[in-house]
Amino acid sequence: MLTAGRPQSPRGLPWITTSAKDSEIHRLRSLVAALASIAEHPGETGRFIEDALDTVVALTRATGGVVLLDGPGPGMHVACARGQMEQVAEHDYNAGGTLARASLDARLMLRSDATLQDDRIQGDARRRHRLHSLIGTPLRYGEEVLGVLEICSSVPQAFDDIDAQAVALVGTAVGGALGRQLALEENARLLDRLHDALLDTQATARMYQDAASLDSLTGLPNRASFVTQLEAVCAAHQGQPHRFAVLFLDLDDFKSINDTYGHAMGDEVLRATGIALRETLRDTDVVARLGGDEFVALLTSLRDADRDVPSVANALEDELARPRLVNGVRMRIRASVGWVVHDGQATARQILHSADSEMYAHKRSRRGR
Repeated sequence: MLTAGRPQSPRGLPWITTSAKDSEIHRLRSLVAALASIAEHPGETGRFIEDALDTVVALTRATGGVVLLDGPGPGMHVACARGQMEQVAEHDYNAGGTLARASLDARLMLRSDATLQDDRIQGDARRRHRLHSLIGTPLRYGEEVLGVLEICSSVPQAFDDIDAQAVALVGTAVGGALGRQLALEENARLLDRLHDALLDTQATARMYQDAASLDSLTGLPNRASFVTQLEAVCAAHQGQPHRFAVLFLDLDDFKSINDTYGHAMGDEVLRATGIALRETLRDTDVVARLGGDEFVALLTSLRDADRDVPSVANALEDELARPRLVNGVRMRIRASVGWVVHDGQATARQILHSADSEMYAHKRSRRGR
């Protein structure tokens, strides 16, 4: 005989209606999709935390939620908050005003269906913000706990076992993904620091290299650097005459400038000479200071050396002789220039010696005049 009332299953358990089964299946499917989305998330940490919190709040029909991260500094820090929990102060979380502090300390998922009677919660934040149901779970990354995920509801008994399992699973997924993301960001910061250190090292190396190859007074290549470049050009043009030339320049009466105005003025005259040479010659030509008041220039890619080199030498003398202010003194810089066009056989040392001799021959002829 049939009896009225709620139908029983063959094993004596209450029947679960089709609609209830469908609802639970839908919630579980949504949870699986959410976990997959969290595990595969792209993008930066802040956006990921926001998306994960929005997902778990929607899954559990919570009226608020928060993600708290542990450190740096004392206590937990709010990374993201939603709904009712946007109004809860950070110090309330750290003082045990919700389940977050207890969950972090115990490293366990905790649930409270009636917070006003729960002695694990301290203070009146639960009453002020109407936090009547809470679930908090730690964000684990291996053995490390990075923080707490917590949701709330404004009514007691708001969450069921599926909600609690969903929060625990999402918390685990968020902790793992967050830990990996933080590790990647730390690695990126480490790579940036290593890159900066490498740039500093390279800059220091260039500084020492420049110090070894440049004249400290004028910034021009020094003797050693110029000879190295001249040797390379000689080797490249072996057996090919009239492809380049070397000018040798010596300032006239430079000693009298030092004696009359002092060595500081002499240094300024040398700097002005270097600037004038660089500005007069082509960018492809190499200007160097050999030492003292001696300068050289390497003229490359010549079309007609016999015509071009004397023209360049005269232009340099004219530019230097142009009146200019040097340390407030108006003067002309006089110089003697000698040059040698490469014959296709001479070495760098031979070319410099010949150009030096030509310069002194020019200087003697000018004194005679």
